Amino acid sequence: MSLVFAILGILVVAGAFWMAAGRLNADLPDATHDLRPDRRAGEPSFDVVVRGYRMDEVDATIADLQAQIERLKGSPKP
Repeated sequence: MSLVFAILGILVVAGAFWMAAGRLNADLPDATHDLRPDRRAGEPSFDVVVRGYRMDEVDATIADLQAQIERLKGSPKP
């Protein structure tokens, strides 16, 4: 039984090494794929990458929302 765990451990380590070396494709989206987030029913959705969401997409959406807030603050109240 310990032999099975040893072989399994070796396979996990080898797979992690291959993935880190770039030999195993993880099928994640390209980092330069698209800078704009997709919109689904009016809500943004972001591409998922290795460490969460693409920061440039999130930053662009936050900047857009801040501009909308400033525009609403500057408009006269009804």
